[in-house]
Amino acid sequence: MENKIDLEQMYRLPWTNEDNPNGWIEVTTFCQLKCPGCYRGLAEEDPERLHEDLEKMKSEIDFLIENRNIQTLSIAGGEPLLYPKLKEIVEYAVSKKLKVKIFTNGVLLTENKLIEFKDIGVTEFVVHVDKYQNRPDMKNDDDPNKLRLKFCEKFRKVGGINLGFILPVSGDDYSDLLDAINLCKKNTDVVNLLVLSPYKDILLNEDKTFDKSKLKNPNIPKLSSFLSKEFKSKPCAFLGKIHSKDQPSWIFMVPVFYKDKVVGYLDSFLYRKFQERYKKKKGKYTILIKGNNINAKSLLPFAFKKNVSELLLNYRKARKEDPGNEESLKYQVILIIDGPDKVDGKWNLCDGCPDAMLHNGKLVPSCLLERVKAGEEILVK
Repeated sequence: MENKIDLEQMYRLPWTNEDNPNGWIEVTTFCQLKCPGCYRGLAEEDPERLHEDLEKMKSEIDFLIENRNIQTLSIAGGEPLLYPKLKEIVEYAVSKKLKVKIFTNGVLLTENKLIEFKDIGVTEFVVHVDKYQNRPDMKNDDDPNKLRLKFCEKFRKVGGINLGFILPVSGDDYSDLLDAINLCKKNTDVVNLLVLSPYKDILLNEDKTFDKSKLKNPNIPKLSSFLSKEFKSKPCAFLGKIHSKDQPSWIFMVPVFYKDKVVGYLDSFLYRKFQERYKKKKGKYTILIKGNNINAKSLLPFAFKKNVSELLLNYRKARKEDPGNEESLKYQVILIIDGPDKVDGKWNLCDGCPDAMLHNGKLVPSCLLERVKAGEEILVK
């Protein structure tokens, strides 16, 4: 596949600022780690440390429900598991019938903690593990995949709660990424999501704790092509950018597996059908559901589509090669989030930004919050 993203063959997601499946809150700026490129500037010297007021967080959730029509609440930080009232936040969101996703470094995510949050209704944890974090639970010469595998085993043992991984991508060296991809393929029973966050130099202050020359902005078409090859899939959906509609910001790819074998993928037709069906049934779009099973019978009405018929045929062949195994089809969401850059001196934000958050009563892009705090007027309109 050539290094080109063909947007004409992809579903342009109809998410807007007023009708968006994702709500974003940040409950704390406390964190144990200093990750290079941290959007919250927590790798800088003496960053501000603050636990947000519980009632303030509840009011932000209410605002996002009423003004954004959200389906999922994403809870971030800092490190959310350090927030003393995280349980109350989750319980409040669940009482509002929201799915709940927690972004964490996983240092404090013990088996008992995982069970506790599963029981109160958390749908998914997205765990950030990479080799530059200087983690207390990983030696400097350790393979990050060893730790990711431990999370897979933990989630497998507990069951019934989604696991995703998020990791930065720098330049054109995909060696670490390839290891993470192979781990995801081998653990399709527990891994629902892989988020790739291309490195962006958007912080106000330089991180002097890390050699920035190690981090470079990657080529997004090349990264997308690499993922297509590894997952034998094509990108199916995207969000644009406000100043260049032909430039994708969020790129979705959804390979479908039988055990650890890719048997097909959701194309733009299927992804659109899925979003439209959910919207018709629930009155909102979706970014998160529990589990990652696909009932093959649910695809039969679309078997007239070449991509679907090939998927079902490959599934049938795989089942024949593995008689007696009743394992269902699984899918994984592979997501590239290419953050904002500047065009003619203006920030080129994601069109229909899913990670917009409230700051002083206004919606702002969470990735540029430090610039907003410093006085830049950057609004999600």
